[in-house]
Amino acid sequence: MIQCTALEISAKLEKIPILAKFIGNSMLKFGAGDYDQFQVQLAVEEAVANIIKHGNLEVNDKISIKCQKKDKEIHIIIEDPGKPFNQKDVCEPDLKISPLKRDPGGLGIYFIKKYMDKINYNYKGGKNILTLIKYIK
Repeated sequence: MIQCTALEISAKLEKIPILAKFIGNSMLKFGAGDYDQFQVQLAVEEAVANIIKHGNLEVNDKISIKCQKKDKEIHIIIEDPGKPFNQKDVCEPDLKISPLKRDPGGLGIYFIKKYMDKINYNYKGGKNILTLIKYIK
């Protein structure tokens, strides 16, 4: 049986707390443990913050987030009408540099890759479609 939840938010950073609550509630509904919930929540918040900051979206543009549980997998599908994203354009962070000497930011994609088990990206029909997959126990 597939369980599904959905949310649509405007492309504003002040909507992130609404997103965080939605993801947390969805993970609870799907039976995810605290650590899995934390990982998914952080990854999704980082992905959506990056979309808002770097996607050249208009204030009235909408970001769609769907959460689906399929057996032991949770799929988070994020769609936005921003410019196409090329992950190869993003440099890997140098984790050897002290956090005190590093410029703020730049770790979002690192955390997404670290905490999610699988990541799929497509640009189709004028939309970015990012699917984050987490395997749960």
